[in-house]
Amino acid sequence: MECRHGNFWIGLGIGSILGAVAYRLSRTAKAKQLESDIYNAIHRIGRDAEIAAAEAERKAMNLGLKAVETGAKVADKVAEEADKVVGKAKDKWEK
Repeated sequence: MECRHGNFWIGLGIGSILGAVAYRLSRTAKAKQLESDIYNAIHRIGRDAEIAAAEAERKAMNLGLKAVETGAKVADKVAEEADKVVGKAKDKWEK
């Protein structure tokens, strides 16, 4: 039993020392610069994503408007052709 408790305290001591060293290394100027670079990169990516989403939305709206305009033009042409066919059918029917 004594050995198991001793191993616990040795592990706790080594873990504490390693934790303190890791904390100390993470607070160096290089680590702070890396943290700042990562923070800036994340914000840049977020900003770029917002811009891309807005651009995609604008393009989709433009495509939707073009589709409506194209659909209206096609419908007008179909209606014109239908009127011509109806006119020809009336002429044939009346003869």
